[in-house]
Amino acid sequence: MKKLTPVEQAQRAQRAISSWRHDIQRQKALRARMLASKARALQTARAPRIRITPPAVFSFSRNYTATVTCLQSFKRALFAATPDGKQPQIFLDLSTIKEITLAGALVLAAEIHRWRVQRGPGLRAQNVYDWNPKVRRLLAGLGFFKLLKVDIPRRLQVEILSDEVTVLQMISSTELDQELLQKTMQKLSAVAEILQQDPSVYGALVEAAYNAKLHAYPEDFEYEFQPIIKGWWATASFNSEEEVVKFLVYDQGVGIPNTLPKWSGWEKLRATIAETLGDLATGLKDASNLIEAAIEMDRTSLQGGHGKGLQDVIRAVETTPGSSVRILSGTGSVLYHQGGRIEKKDETLHIGGTLIEWRIPVGNHEKRSKQ
Repeated sequence: MKKLTPVEQAQRAQRAISSWRHDIQRQKALRARMLASKARALQTARAPRIRITPPAVFSFSRNYTATVTCLQSFKRALFAATPDGKQPQIFLDLSTIKEITLAGALVLAAEIHRWRVQRGPGLRAQNVYDWNPKVRRLLAGLGFFKLLKVDIPRRLQVEILSDEVTVLQMISSTELDQELLQKTMQKLSAVAEILQQDPSVYGALVEAAYNAKLHAYPEDFEYEFQPIIKGWWATASFNSEEEVVKFLVYDQGVGIPNTLPKWSGWEKLRATIAETLGDLATGLKDASNLIEAAIEMDRTSLQGGHGKGLQDVIRAVETTPGSSVRILSGTGSVLYHQGGRIEKKDETLHIGGTLIEWRIPVGNHEKRSKQ
């Protein structure tokens, strides 16, 4: 056997020590995982488990009641507690969703975001391979998992949709973050240039974010579900089949109808409703009437403040034929089409805030405006 030199002996000893340290660290990590697994199993055994099953069609336009009922069930589970003060384990089974809209995805993300903030960072995506592939691709493309800091298998992160192209991954903020808003506008302006749109229409997203921060969360309001984050969420996508860009802003506030009584133009709005409908009591009862009256007043008002926000929300669709904006707020739904035509509806369930969705056709906006 070859006699080792002192240097070789030192190197062999160093390798042995390094291997020994590695084995110890590996054993410690394995022990820590085993203890954590036992702790989770013990906690799961002690705490009740609530399984939330969303409807097959998760959409406010096509399946409003079932979609909002699911969201409310989720929020009740989030705020629930057992008699001994323990919080239940919640399993939101997204494998039941076969079809989800962009609006549904954004609101769902906001509610899970609230869950993550209240319960801590330990969220995990379960049975992700059982999810509908198109639903999974849409959520991944929109940055759903990135926003919520949830890990999914690497190969699922690169799945793409052929008909829905994300132009703005989901963003969220509790502040009027000027850097974030500026970067957002730069991205959307670049998209507008490529798709031959008027870039100014995307200013409505920034205005809606301002409105959410300034008006959506009054301090003296008694919430059914406490808005822990008090922020806003936004996203945008291009649908190649419909040839439209859809961009949305959502907040978990009280809803536009509940903010109006403290608005300086409240008395004038009441007079507008009474004159339009002939019955003030009925007009004030329906949230859609309040939203419609506020829109009409804002269109004819030169004042800033609360009304100016709705002016800019509507102005985004006035310059492009075929455009529309839908406002879901509280229990009211108002769909405003370019040219001033309005469709409105009232629901029995509160959406849990305000959701604004713009649909802007692509193509040369100057040519479209002349048609």
